[in-house]
Amino acid sequence: MPTGNREVEYQQAMSYIQHMYDTRHQIFQFAVALNSALIAAIFQFVQVDSGRLALSLLGGFVTLVVTLMARRSGRYLAELEAYTKEMEQGLGYGLVGTTSARMPKGIDSTVYLHMIYWALVLVWVGLSVYYGGLLLQH
Repeated sequence: MPTGNREVEYQQAMSYIQHMYDTRHQIFQFAVALNSALIAAIFQFVQVDSGRLALSLLGGFVTLVVTLMARRSGRYLAELEAYTKEMEQGLGYGLVGTTSARMPKGIDSTVYLHMIYWALVLVWVGLSVYYGGLLLQH
């Protein structure tokens, strides 16, 4: 049975897996940079509570969107890796399957990334509630 098309498909899948990992790291770097900048603005530059509340709401919204995007991307990556493992079996390759079998067992790093994302969302919720409460007191 000719495998030429399957080999091309496998190479494309492997290329896309690498792209997905790169994207995951870029998303995380963006989230850290954005959150750092907004938190610095809130605590160092913005002097009025309404401005702080606005930035807190913005930070929470954007971080929530990034978190949901990263979650979807992680699910897609897992499906793509599973499909690539299936292709490897038919082609006699073993990069994805062998690598995942040899990796140390434990919690997937994606779980840790999502814990950080959700912690940031909670920080923004807390700041929004705090500054919203200050505005209501005045």
